[in-house]
Amino acid sequence: MVLISCKNCHKMYEKENFEDFVCTRCNHKVQKRIKNSLQVSFALTICAILLYIPAMIYPIMEVTTLGVKIQSTILEGVISFLNMNSYFIAIVVFTASVVIPMIKLLGLLFIFISLKVNVKMSNNRKILIFKFIEAIGKWSMIDIYVVALLASIVQLDEIFNIKGGIAATSFALMVIVTMIAANRFDTRIIWDE
Repeated sequence: MVLISCKNCHKMYEKENFEDFVCTRCNHKVQKRIKNSLQVSFALTICAILLYIPAMIYPIMEVTTLGVKIQSTILEGVISFLNMNSYFIAIVVFTASVVIPMIKLLGLLFIFISLKVNVKMSNNRKILIFKFIEAIGKWSMIDIYVVALLASIVQLDEIFNIKGGIAATSFALMVIVTMIAANRFDTRIIWDE
């Protein structure tokens, strides 16, 4: 007899062999391992890293005041908040827009590479890193929410206008692709050796 748990609702089953079946609690298909989980998650993480670059380089927001357009990147926005002595907002934006996405991307990359290369780290620690990445992932979208909120509220045509830049799209796509990469990864692979 083998104990098998549903990846979706974690209900335990006692089966004689490990053939695919449908969970009686949540109707989720229970499989031994998700097919090509590591390869797909790794490819999505590389894609997210490539999206992170334009998100940091290009303008995230374009503000038009009396016909004068001013574009700013995420880091220029952080510097502007520091110059206005809004240290708390600067720290929040810097942490949520630069640090957290970087930690997520490097953490996922480290886990995926450690499964192919012999890294002296316990499987429990790899699982903890993955759970930490999932926990902090929700805070990455603060910038996009702020730009979307400002763009929808402040629309005074020629006097004052705010719209998202290229970086806003790249950043949103990067966060979404990272979330899909983490969600698609079957953590049970870590224990396969």
